[in-house]
Amino acid sequence: MKSSLAPIPHDLTGRTALVTGGGKGVGAAISRTLARRGAHVVVNYFHSPSAAESTVEAIRAFGGSARSARASVAKPEQVTSLIEDIGTREGGLDILVNNAARGVLTSSEKLTERDWELAFATNVHGARACALRAAPLLAAGNGAAIVNVSSIGAGLAMDNYMLVGVCKAALEALTRYLAADLGPQGVRVNTASAGLLGNATADLFPGAQALRHTCTTATPLGRLGTEEDLAQLVAFLASPQAGWISGQSYLADGGLSVGRAMLTPGPNTSAAPTRAAYTGSAGDQSPWPAGPRPA
Repeated sequence: MKSSLAPIPHDLTGRTALVTGGGKGVGAAISRTLARRGAHVVVNYFHSPSAAESTVEAIRAFGGSARSARASVAKPEQVTSLIEDIGTREGGLDILVNNAARGVLTSSEKLTERDWELAFATNVHGARACALRAAPLLAAGNGAAIVNVSSIGAGLAMDNYMLVGVCKAALEALTRYLAADLGPQGVRVNTASAGLLGNATADLFPGAQALRHTCTTATPLGRLGTEEDLAQLVAFLASPQAGWISGQSYLADGGLSVGRAMLTPGPNTSAAPTRAAYTGSAGDQSPWPAGPRPA
């Protein structure tokens, strides 16, 4: 009997990819997916060394190639060292996935100036620094690609998501400007975005269970996305199949954003806002404990 599973393309064979925040959650799914398609993956991390090593081991277990690399994308000097190290050890770079993220999930009046500074440092300035410092390596290759990872909250307002949503909207604008600036060097830049995923991130939202239910019932395809759904979109945008696509933002959300549910009368479910925080990638969350905020 024939398998119903489509064969995995090996269209990234011989290419080197850097995935920031690549050790956990969405980042790990992206790292595994790129490796399964033939890429050698540099799994970047900052807060979660054991998770990054587990991802590297998982990739090697199925015959893929990967290594880990520690650096904070919010620190320009560490980004410079990371890119230089890749140039020395790998000899080049073909794919950059800006996935590292941080933020606070709470109402707008509870956000502090420090919250905004830290979030922009990683989500926007970190992606910008990685792209610009990696540009010479990327331009030296053939058919290089940058994929920035965003979310549905960049274009649609969500409860307790102002900080991250504004950062992601800025990231999508950055995508367009980088595409214009780096295109003449042969570097494509796109955004891969998703609706609410059924992962640890969803559990950090205030009223998480109600949010999951609302998004599921409002989605025409009838389910939340998975980390692998988003990873497959990233891999497509990084692949030669997307060779004529640049400066675009693609949203995988099962049809949620077509908006019928927003215009259909129904019960209104709300939850009292609390506070949750995360650092790392979209799947690399570590809620801050009570007490002083991290520096």
